[in-house]
Amino acid sequence: MGFLDNTPLLKRVFELGYTMFLIIILSALVGLILAFPVMWLWNYVFKNFAQLQINVFQAWALNVLAGILFGKTSGEREK
Repeated sequence: MGFLDNTPLLKRVFELGYTMFLIIILSALVGLILAFPVMWLWNYVFKNFAQLQINVFQAWALNVLAGILFGKTSGEREK
């Protein structure tokens, strides 16, 4: 990749894209790991209802939805 050394702007764009890609992949992995406790807790609470069992991707979506609904926004001030 010698041509990247000759063009610093292209090298910077490539490094920025690579960093963004890594952040997206790591965020997705952390989100999936955090979805497992949600899935286990949901399935434990609703174990008597056979049709209310969820898989890990549904737990991931539920975790994201709860974060959107109940999460802190940057505009809030602490008192």
